[in-house]
Amino acid sequence: MNLEMVNSSEAMGSQVALLHRISSIVSSDLELETMLQNLVDMIMQVTNSDACLVYLADHDAGQVVLRASQLPHSAEIGNIKIKMGEGVTGWVAVHKSVVALASHASSDTRFKAFQGLPEDTYEAFLSVPLVSGGDLTGVINVHHREPHPHTPDEVALVTFIGEQMGGALAKSRLVEKSQSAVKRMETLAAVAHTIAAESFLDRILQAISEMLAETLDSQVCSIMLVDEEKKELVISAARCSSPDYLHRMPLKIEDSLIGKVVREGRPLIIPNVLAEKQYRYPELARKTGLASLLSVPMHSREKVIGTINIYTRDQRFFSEDEIGFVKVVAGQAAIAIENARLMSETLEMKRTLETRKLVERAKGILQAKHSLTEEEAYLRLRNESRRLRRPMRDLAEAVIMADDLHRKEGEKPVVRKDPAGDVM
Repeated sequence: MNLEMVNSSEAMGSQVALLHRISSIVSSDLELETMLQNLVDMIMQVTNSDACLVYLADHDAGQVVLRASQLPHSAEIGNIKIKMGEGVTGWVAVHKSVVALASHASSDTRFKAFQGLPEDTYEAFLSVPLVSGGDLTGVINVHHREPHPHTPDEVALVTFIGEQMGGALAKSRLVEKSQSAVKRMETLAAVAHTIAAESFLDRILQAISEMLAETLDSQVCSIMLVDEEKKELVISAARCSSPDYLHRMPLKIEDSLIGKVVREGRPLIIPNVLAEKQYRYPELARKTGLASLLSVPMHSREKVIGTINIYTRDQRFFSEDEIGFVKVVAGQAAIAIENARLMSETLEMKRTLETRKLVERAKGILQAKHSLTEEEAYLRLRNESRRLRRPMRDLAEAVIMADDLHRKEGEKPVVRKDPAGDVM
C-alpha cells in the first residue's frame, strides 16, 4: 500500500469519525448549552481555528444573540445582540450565505466590532449560517489570528456541520417551546383553581403574581389596580426580591409609563426601562437589576381596571405566545377582581338593608317609649350617634337590646310565699 493510499484512508477514517460525532450530537437529548459547547469544540478541532462563537436567532426581536464561545465570555453571553443585517454576522443571518474573509476581516465594509470580544481583532473570519428546513436558527463565526485562506473543503465542512446542528437546535427549541407551553397551561389551570378555591382577593392576586413570576422567569411581577377617584395605579400584589418595590408610591395614570397601558388598553413592551424617560423608578430598577418590562391591561366591562407587570433581569423581547399567555391570566384576574367587587357590593347592600331595618325598629321603640314623632326619634338617634361618634347601627342595636331586656324582666313570674313559708 503506497503513502498516498494510506493518507487517503486516514482522511476518510477521520471524516467518518467526524460524521459519527455529528450524528451522536444531533440525535442526543443534550441540553442546549452542552450542545452548543460541543459544536464549538468540534469546529475548533476541524478548522484548527483560534476562536469560535455561536449566535442563535431571536426572530421575535429581529436579532441574533451570542450564546456560546470557546472563551469564558460570561459577561457577554446573552448580552451581545446583533440586529438582522447588522455587521457580517447580521448579513449572514439575513442572506443565509457564507462569508469567508482570509485577512483584514475588520476592513470589510460589513464588519462591526464589539467591546469585550478579542476575536474581533483577528485577521481571518469565516461566518456560516445555521439553517433548518430553510429557516435560520443561528450563525457560526470562526476566527484565525493570522491570515488564513479558507479552502472549499473547510467551508463545506463547516457548512455541513451548520446544517446538521441547525436541525438539532431547531429540535431542541421545539422541545423547549413545548415544555414552556405545558408549563403555561399548568399555570393557567393553577390560576383557575386558586380563583375557585380562595375567597380573599388579596390571596388570589398574590398567588397569581407568584405563579406568573415562576412561569416567565421574572424577577418582579406586580399587579396594580386602578384607583378611579385619585386616577392612580396602586400595587395590590407583587412577587419580588426587593422590599423597596412594594413601598413604591402610586403611579399617576396620566403621565406614567404603565399608565399608558391603562389609557390605551393594550400591552406595552419595554426592552430596557432605564432607557425610558417616563419610567418613574430608574434607581430602583438599577438597584434591583431590572431591564425589560411587559405590562398587560386587565379589562372588565370594557374598562381597564389594572395591569399585570412582568420585569426581567435580561433584556427580553417577549414572544407572542408569552404575551397571549399573560393576557389570558389578566382576563382571569379581572374576573376574580370583578367577582370580589360584586360580592363586596352585595354584602354592603345587605348590610345597608339590615341597618335600615334596625334603625326603623329603634325609632319605633323610642316613639312608643318617649311619645316622639318618627322624625324626632330619628333625630335623637342621629344626634346621639354624632355625640358618641358611633355608627347609628350600633346605637339602634343598643336601643333594641335594652328594650328586649326590659321586656324580659317585665315578663318574669311573681314569686309569692304563704305565711307558712311555702312557695305559692
